[in-house]
Amino acid sequence: MPVTERQLAGFRRDHESTILHSTSPRHLAGPGDARHVTHALLAAGWTITSDPASPETEVTSPDLQARLQAAPQFNPSGSWWRLTVEPPNSRSWYASFTQQVPAEILAGLTDTLLTPAPADRPDPWDLFRTAGWSVTQSENGTGFEARSLDRRVVVEYSRPYDDEISSSFSWRIRTREYPAEAAESAFDGRPVWSGWLDGHAPAQAIAGFIAALTSAEPLLRGWGRHNWHHDVQHERTSRTGTDVADAHQQRLKHVQAQVRAARRRQRLDTAPSSAYVGASNSSAARTR
Repeated sequence: MPVTERQLAGFRRDHESTILHSTSPRHLAGPGDARHVTHALLAAGWTITSDPASPETEVTSPDLQARLQAAPQFNPSGSWWRLTVEPPNSRSWYASFTQQVPAEILAGLTDTLLTPAPADRPDPWDLFRTAGWSVTQSENGTGFEARSLDRRVVVEYSRPYDDEISSSFSWRIRTREYPAEAAESAFDGRPVWSGWLDGHAPAQAIAGFIAALTSAEPLLRGWGRHNWHHDVQHERTSRTGTDVADAHQQRLKHVQAQVRAARRRQRLDTAPSSAYVGASNSSAARTR
């Protein structure tokens, strides 16, 4: 279902009077506006399948293979976002994130669900290295981990700590306060947000999430409107809330154009070629 004019007007009304700041690093910028994620899914044809009277929001893909839930009532201190994908011809996979994950980082993952996967399969560790993150063997010795430049984020790819038999690997993302008095190699402090990605998630989804997580581009946040971490850096920007609303509307149009193009390519790929049709018609004519 498309995003309605009423929904767009509501988004614009919520942002147009906001005093914006350019906020970095992005992983501490706070959740932002969840509609950056959900409106894009709706623009791509997903539908709202949750009870309108429930605080839970659930949107489901047109083929019913993917479902995203924002469910604060399940566990306020635990998983807030839950994504389940069940493709017909491959392994199902799952992802979850706590409340403070920035919507723009989550969208790096969910946007990859809207169009077919590209042919290239980027190495996730190369993406981290290109962004300047350090990549080392994980602490439990079963996989690898990447750490951000400010050492507040660690991404691990390994077996669960309590499972030494299973061959199943998964991605674990932790963003924490980094106490100055701790040893340089330590990773401790109060959690800011965390996430988990099934090891069966496709390469396209992993790459999209990593690109959004490691980007050095600051995020726009309204002063006093978002629950950012106290260590973020703010810079005033000339951009206005109206600019944010206009950019949001352009993002939705871009998503719709991408989805339409992907559907056209799919129809062309599955349609019989004109040469084959012509040969079939000629053969049928000779048999009459």
